[in-house]
Amino acid sequence: MFQKLRLKLTLINVAIILALFFLLICGTYFFAKIDMTKHTQAGMQRITADIQAGKISDLPQRPSGPGRDPRPPRPPSVSPSGPPPGPNFFFVKTSPEGAITFQSSNQPLDSSRLTLLTNQALQATANLDTLIVEETNYTYLKTPLDNQSGTVIVFHDLTQETNMLQLVLTTLLAVGLICAILSFGASFYMANRAMVPIKKAWRQQQDFLSDASHELRTPLTIIQTNLDIVLDSLDETVASQSKWLNNIQEESICMKNLVNSLLFLARADSTQQPLKKQLVFLDTVLRQAAAPFEAIAQQHSLVLEVHASSAMEVHGDEAQLKQVIAILLDNASRHTAPGGKISVSLSQAGSKIILTVSDSGEGIAAEHLDKIFDRFYQVDKSRNKGGSGLGLSIAKSIIESHGGSITVTSTPGEGTIFTVQLPYNSMFNSI
Repeated sequence: MFQKLRLKLTLINVAIILALFFLLICGTYFFAKIDMTKHTQAGMQRITADIQAGKISDLPQRPSGPGRDPRPPRPPSVSPSGPPPGPNFFFVKTSPEGAITFQSSNQPLDSSRLTLLTNQALQATANLDTLIVEETNYTYLKTPLDNQSGTVIVFHDLTQETNMLQLVLTTLLAVGLICAILSFGASFYMANRAMVPIKKAWRQQQDFLSDASHELRTPLTIIQTNLDIVLDSLDETVASQSKWLNNIQEESICMKNLVNSLLFLARADSTQQPLKKQLVFLDTVLRQAAAPFEAIAQQHSLVLEVHASSAMEVHGDEAQLKQVIAILLDNASRHTAPGGKISVSLSQAGSKIILTVSDSGEGIAAEHLDKIFDRFYQVDKSRNKGGSGLGLSIAKSIIESHGGSITVTSTPGEGTIFTVQLPYNSMFNSI
């Protein structure tokens, strides 16, 4: 599955890059062609205007070469103002009947080809267009002479421009091929990088489903076993079966709490766990959340101390903040032996409110500290201490949704300290 997804991501990225580069090649080619056409037309119009104005009577002759007219050169007559036209420009004058009456000295064609090119230009309906004579492209501009004694036709040999455009196109295609190869390698690398969080999320989802199934299977097994015992003794009274019924009720409550925790984390992951934000006095919330644990502490011979002398305000969800405190106190009470001590304190440091929950319990080994906020992670894999391994994950999610942070320090055999930092009386967003 991941290999197909990696290949798909690579191909999509390469296709996008190639499409963009194709547009770049086309754009560059056509812009270069349009620019050359504009320069050619501007040059032809300038030559025509100078001929009509009498500034030019001829153009310099090209160097003789194969296929050129071997006639002796005529002295050029070029206006001293401005550079002479390019070597690929030449012109002819014709009579009203279409016969050539004058040809510039630099024209490169023999008589038959020149006559053919001139006749095609005269027969064409457009005054400005391109002709092909013997596989050579020529642009022409024909204009009636001012004295109505004929027509002047300025030609431009497009061979140089055509070769230049072909060179540009070849270069762009070569660069495009190199870029295609490089983009494939880069896309494959980026696809691998993109797959890392996808694989991690997939593994987390698989682990989550596996752990959730395991946690739900245990109470279901207990419930089923106790129900079988009750059903095997139908003649017994309800009172005589109270032990098994109490086990069923206890496990049902555990399942309910587990399902509620799973729903909470699912909503938090999908940003559908809203905060009912209001001004909250955290010292009051602390006392209210700690009150139910006084009886638990007394029952387990624990000392519970609460230190919150001054009013401290935060802007958040009171119910969820109580849930965090309850989770931390429940965690401390389950991992602290009789005769131990649990201390909860509230203080302020600058713009932060510091909530500390410490215990003198068994502590946590260093290799577990960076994992205890993971879902379903339990230092003690047995169920004899209760808990599903979701409480600290929920607490972390709530605190982070309030713009705060939660950390832990612990020494095995000496105890554990959870430290929560929250913004002091400030507005923050929900997750």
